[in-house]
Amino acid sequence: MSLLATDWLAGLSLIVLWLGWKYLSREPGPPVIAAAFTHQWLQVTVAIFYAAITGRRVIQMDTSDYRPMVLIGLGAVIALFAGFYLTAGWRARTRANASVFLLPVTFSTIAIAYVTSVGAAGWLSTFAWAHPGLTQIILVLALVRYVLLYLLVRRLATPKLRWGWILLLLLSEVAIGFGGFFADFRQPIAIVGIALLGVVNPRKARTWVILGFLAALAIASGVVWTALKPILRRDYEYSQSDTGRLSNVAQVASLSLNKTEDAWLFHADTTVSRIWTIYYPALAVARVPSVVPHENGALLAFVIRHLLTPRFLFPDKPDLPSDSDKVRKYSGVWVAGRETKTSYAFGYAAESYVDFGIPLMFFPIFILGVLLGAAYKLLTSSIRHVELRTAAIVVVYWSVMSMFETSWVMMVGRGLTQIVVLGVTAVAADRLVRRKRDEEAEARRVYASNSVIACIGQSVSV
Repeated sequence: MSLLATDWLAGLSLIVLWLGWKYLSREPGPPVIAAAFTHQWLQVTVAIFYAAITGRRVIQMDTSDYRPMVLIGLGAVIALFAGFYLTAGWRARTRANASVFLLPVTFSTIAIAYVTSVGAAGWLSTFAWAHPGLTQIILVLALVRYVLLYLLVRRLATPKLRWGWILLLLLSEVAIGFGGFFADFRQPIAIVGIALLGVVNPRKARTWVILGFLAALAIASGVVWTALKPILRRDYEYSQSDTGRLSNVAQVASLSLNKTEDAWLFHADTTVSRIWTIYYPALAVARVPSVVPHENGALLAFVIRHLLTPRFLFPDKPDLPSDSDKVRKYSGVWVAGRETKTSYAFGYAAESYVDFGIPLMFFPIFILGVLLGAAYKLLTSSIRHVELRTAAIVVVYWSVMSMFETSWVMMVGRGLTQIVVLGVTAVAADRLVRRKRDEEAEARRVYASNSVIACIGQSVSV
């Protein structure tokens, strides 16, 4: 592959990917951590392999010295997931038995709750942004929808894989995602893929056909979204109903999908450029510290202060600066920002480099991984029902650890909020169900004992 790509980074990247799966695949249950690692790895390396496979180079490869940042990115991903692995508590290559401690909830109940959560998603988002002090907590509660989606897919996949229903469910989620302002279709594709990876047999050809279809759907959705996004966002109205938005998507798609081959190749290039979150950090590496000095921990200190002053206790706390401001300052490029409701990603690895430089930048990333791994271990040991535990873990840790472009404040702040809110909710639900199950078992035991005593009394009287 290195010879094909004419870039030695390709071979090094594949070694990093192999090592990641070698150790992270030891995760009990669905491989969400390995999937998150792979997604971050893809965001660091995708343009290199795209050039190797198609012979097309995205423009950012020719307008920046991307190699140093790719190496830094790979190092950051290794540091984060190595720290996680150290404290997650994995000891053997075993898979959790999903038939043990299943939730005593029927499929129809989960389906009704899921449909209700989908219908309430728009209202919940509007309510969240209308209450700034509680926005993050409310948005995290909206992720319960994906917990229910995971549970539905697991029920549809075991003991028999009902692929038709799963496909219908997935396509419905993708359609709904296209009706949003952001690429909201990505999350359900990932959740469904991880759920299936936890139950399918990798030795069967059918498994790879299904996973190949999911990969193709993700790629096709990304390219189509790139083509439609400018028009959809231009005409987007937050007050419009979900039905109206989907109708608008259908109209735009019918006019756009008959583009020429060259146009679709351009959109494919643009999609790869969007996924490859290396360009602006690479420009920053070239400017820091030669033009702009290192911040010596100021960015990380700001994140810590932000976490220690929650908005519901400090309502006058100023809004977070846009990532575009960091791109402007450290990369030296004037990109669109908050004034146009736009944000260009800078990412936690670039922020850590600007803060500390090499090699100190990898230490706080490693510590973050250690903390995330410790939280993972605590959650898995606190939730007894495997079905509920895996659903909560998949949704939380995919959201927190899958994006290389995420800033420190979003990864740490949002990650902490998600782990606390969803984790505590899952633990409370688990204990409630266990208590109900114990009460029912005790009632059956008392009933059986009383029945035996009654039988003995009747025998004595006779």
